[in-house]
Amino acid sequence: MSFSLGEMFKTRIAWVSFVTFFSLQAIVACKSDREVITYCDCATWENWENAREAQCGFIEVPEDHDKPMGKSIKVAFAIFPSRNKNPDTAPVLILSAGPGGSLSSPNRWINHESRNVGDLIVAEQRGIGRSAPLPDISETFIDIMAADASSEEEKQITLKAMQEKVAEIKSKGIDLSKYNSTQNAKDMGALMDALPYEKYNIYGTSYGTKLGIMTMKYFSPKVRAAILDGPAILNNTALESRFPDLIRAFNKLYESCAKDSTCKNDHPDLRGETIHAIQSLRENPITVRLLDRDFTLNPQDAVFFIRYLFYRSDAFYTAPRFVKAINERDTLAIQELGEFPAKLLKGANASAFFSYTTYEEYSENTPSNVQAFMSSNPELAEGVAWFQAFIPALVQWHDGRVSQEENKFENISVPTLIITNDADPVTPPHNTQLFEDALLNERVLRLNRFGHGAGGKCIAQIRTSFLLDPSKPLDTFCLEKDDRK
Repeated sequence: MSFSLGEMFKTRIAWVSFVTFFSLQAIVACKSDREVITYCDCATWENWENAREAQCGFIEVPEDHDKPMGKSIKVAFAIFPSRNKNPDTAPVLILSAGPGGSLSSPNRWINHESRNVGDLIVAEQRGIGRSAPLPDISETFIDIMAADASSEEEKQITLKAMQEKVAEIKSKGIDLSKYNSTQNAKDMGALMDALPYEKYNIYGTSYGTKLGIMTMKYFSPKVRAAILDGPAILNNTALESRFPDLIRAFNKLYESCAKDSTCKNDHPDLRGETIHAIQSLRENPITVRLLDRDFTLNPQDAVFFIRYLFYRSDAFYTAPRFVKAINERDTLAIQELGEFPAKLLKGANASAFFSYTTYEEYSENTPSNVQAFMSSNPELAEGVAWFQAFIPALVQWHDGRVSQEENKFENISVPTLIITNDADPVTPPHNTQLFEDALLNERVLRLNRFGHGAGGKCIAQIRTSFLLDPSKPLDTFCLEKDDRK
């Protein structure tokens, strides 16, 4: 039988002091209730004061699961009680995007749809936030991007900054090569074993889809059903594939604009306007105020910002507006539209991202392949800020690389719903084939939309229905209703 938090309140089996733990009044700070689990009052976590229903904690895991008696680290998690009246439903384990995002606030989870299925468990991945965080290089990268520097200057500054950060991290006795998806999945397995549920639903978005299928590979008996929203590619060409996928998103935008009378009237040659906007910044960069600093928009920065505008469901409107704002030197519009991409720079631990990426998405041919592709596409000819700077330097980050065995996925029988957006700039529909080849019981929901990840009430309803009963046919009527609006 699975347990909901409601049942846990009444149950002492295996956890002697469980009732005491789940009384918030009884918790002052953190208290060890089992050998590998430490529970905390969520109010002791910064910005979590309003998470009164949630229970927070840490699980102790090996830094290297192949050496269980070696160095250990702690991984943070939080549990939000189910709003489903059926106490026997399996919980939903959320595998977040990134890697690099943290449990900085509970607001995203308090009213999350998955609480209508079962208890909601959010695990913060290793190297991030409260989970043995790696010393973060993100602020350095923001400063580099904000400066008025050419692509080549950014590369040189970045190389030096990354060398210094690697030395700092190594001096703390941290093995960067152990911050990867294999170790991460085994953390999730340890958490599933330690908590008192027999089965789990898992819900992964973007990078979380890679972590999801890796978790299913090692721990399928623990997984009742899975949702993989925005499938991330599973081999060491993944990093270089980001750039053909970005060009694909540009082309989808151009095609959509040409078919829409309003857009075509406003932008008779959107591709030409886009290339002109990017290249115009080489001689005449634009400075705006973003992230509490002066931010000078160079060509590579403009491409970076457009890429992340493609993450939005309203990219069909916002990306052309951003291009027009650059061409018209409209600093107020640039600043307004630039806030979303800029905030994403603040929302992740770049050091963790580099560790995972180096391990499983990078090969010795990656820098040259990326450079060749960029040079052959006018939109990318000036580079893509952040990416074009860190990719040549990844070879020094650590020397761990994913093995063929780790990247082998087959005969996974977990009922799985795969969701993909047609104009997704980073996890496009063709990525689903890698997942379909590995899964025996999958369904694919392909949406004709812009954006990275599927949002909205209709999609939430479809996801919830699937997790409540994965055997039922998908009811997509609400999508048809949305399309008619």
